[in-house]
Amino acid sequence: MITVSLNEIYSETYKALRSVNIEWSLAKDCANKAKWLAQHGQNFLEQILKTAVLYQKHDITISINENTNEKPVASALVALLLVEYVSANRITWEGYIDSTKFLLAAMGIIAEEQHIYLILENEKKELVAFTKNKTIYVNSNLDTNVKSYCFLKKYDFIKKKNIKFTSLKKNKDIIRLNDKCWDQLKSMAFKTYVPESETSKSGAGY
Repeated sequence: MITVSLNEIYSETYKALRSVNIEWSLAKDCANKAKWLAQHGQNFLEQILKTAVLYQKHDITISINENTNEKPVASALVALLLVEYVSANRITWEGYIDSTKFLLAAMGIIAEEQHIYLILENEKKELVAFTKNKTIYVNSNLDTNVKSYCFLKKYDFIKKKNIKFTSLKKNKDIIRLNDKCWDQLKSMAFKTYVPESETSKSGAGY
């Protein structure tokens, strides 16, 4: 295990995704969600590495309107855009998503910033997670790392039934990660560095 800071998680994630030609705005959003997950004690590294591979193979999509079971939405990249879209338009979104974990992060970020009440259900209409009072609550009985068909919407009233929900709380500033996965992410990030030259020096303010 290796100890890293939240700022390192943000910067290395951003650079790693840029190294596989993911546009800067999506890479930035993913880095913010990775930082949020780490700060709330959630694993994120393996999903980011998997996202990079799937993106290069064109096995995931960044379109929230055009997705299939074979080509689901890349949650690590567009979950924040999806949550903002649902919140702004007060609609119910449904579709295939590669993993709900980064969608949970996006819901948590929006809940903290805008106090928006959101609900996430799976294809069986089981309650996966909901936000309330700046906090996100997650169904402890469901796996959030698997591909699934989801429904996301705002709500005014929620019937939780007899289900155990866990609140994801912000409680970490220094994070311990798997050193092999972290080294893999850093090696990807290193590819975004521009070799030092007269051109790069002039562009860097020398």
